[in-house]
Amino acid sequence: MLYNRWVKTWDAVIIGGGVIGLSLALRLQDQHLSTLVIDKREPAGEATHAAGGMIASCDPHTPKELQALVEVSAHIYPEFVREVELESGESADLRDLGAIAIFPAGETPTCAGARLLTAAELTRLEPSLRLATDAWYLPERCVDPRGLGRALVKAAKNRGVDFVTGSAVLEVLSSNGCASGVRTAHATYTAAIVVNAAGAWASQIPPISLPTRPVKGQMVCVIPLAGTGHEGPLVRHVVRTPDIYIIPRSDGRILLGATVEEAGFDKQVDPETIQRLYREGKRVAPVLEATRIHEAWAGLRPGTPDNLPILGETALPGYFAATGHYRDGIMLAPITANLMTQLITGHQPEMDLAAFSPLRFS
Repeated sequence: MLYNRWVKTWDAVIIGGGVIGLSLALRLQDQHLSTLVIDKREPAGEATHAAGGMIASCDPHTPKELQALVEVSAHIYPEFVREVELESGESADLRDLGAIAIFPAGETPTCAGARLLTAAELTRLEPSLRLATDAWYLPERCVDPRGLGRALVKAAKNRGVDFVTGSAVLEVLSSNGCASGVRTAHATYTAAIVVNAAGAWASQIPPISLPTRPVKGQMVCVIPLAGTGHEGPLVRHVVRTPDIYIIPRSDGRILLGATVEEAGFDKQVDPETIQRLYREGKRVAPVLEATRIHEAWAGLRPGTPDNLPILGETALPGYFAATGHYRDGIMLAPITANLMTQLITGHQPEMDLAAFSPLRFS
């Protein structure tokens, strides 16, 4: 960082301290760019805190433009997690037992290692399930986004990343036709590189409107009842059906989700919706009758008009976007950080970002 007449400046300012902004901050700091992360609340407190954490690399609904990024990000995820865990001393609870999935008629996964399960295999892998149709085994992982968020924050601070919290960015500043920093209600922060990683709120920061919108998702967490006599985890694998996904954590928590709602910035939890998710979870895995609701919440995913992320430099030189990941922010964090760092530091990204350019909307 530089000091000019006792005014502190940075090489880069990142707007938004979710998993995307934090991962990028680590990579920029690795490249010796002094970095400041500004978050309107607390880092990793919004979409990251609310996410399920599936590394769903076998999802047949993944847009074709995203498939290559998904595959590479899933491949590098274990090393990414090991790095932040070693740096931070926090656990991200990366699990690699795979997923068991039901797909609508006519849909099949195409990833390597996916296979249709026999009834005997399904019973051996997950005896608690009651599935009425064919199930697939998918070689996927999952991570605890809350643990990952804590690890990323601590790792970033250990590497010298600065933070400003509880202060929303009101505008991106420019000088001589280039980005020059940002302004909040309390201060101005100077940097030649600005990155909008504000997720669902990215559209609210002038002068360039990035077309993100909030897509609400409600989830519920259940925990085993005491004294049931059940030994071992109730569910071991991630389970996905068209109506529910079930995500076990290593500490015994089980997540059930999630809705997809166009509800603006409303994050209220609807008790009826939560009970519906709970009932559907118990229908798919009757062993969940031996649980109780521990927590319920709603988060806001950053959607875009074409359901693709917004990655690249905007029309204002020095002002970049890394947002709009919709349901894939946790999964795409490592590759997004790598590619955006290459772009920001003047290198040719190792993967083509043309389909995700902010300029496609202008």
